Amino acid sequence: MDIASVAATATITAICGGIVGAIMSALVAGIKSAGMGAAKRDKAMVDGIAALLWRELKNIHEAAVHHGGMTLEERRQLEYVYAAYSGLGYNDTGKRLYEDSMDMPIL
Repeated sequence: MDIASVAATATITAICGGIVGAIMSALVAGIKSAGMGAAKRDKAMVDGIAALLWRELKNIHEAAVHHGGMTLEERRQLEYVYAAYSGLGYNDTGKRLYEDSMDMPIL
């Protein structure tokens, strides 16, 4: 993988991290202001986190398809994200994205 690809991957990861942080802050603020009960708020938080993790699985998968595989670091990140996603009890299309990505070659 060339330096430009590594830089692009690092930049995209940093931007996604910032976006996720901003979304989570807005989600928490919105839930608090909505006056939800604890159980409803917890469910909304879990669903929101799962949605963000699914989006990251999709981003990793799209990048791997584009590059024809992934680096070891990208694979490690994929495993980390999927472990969190499946740990929340979600295993639908995210599992397919994970499995398809894991079948791709290491670059």
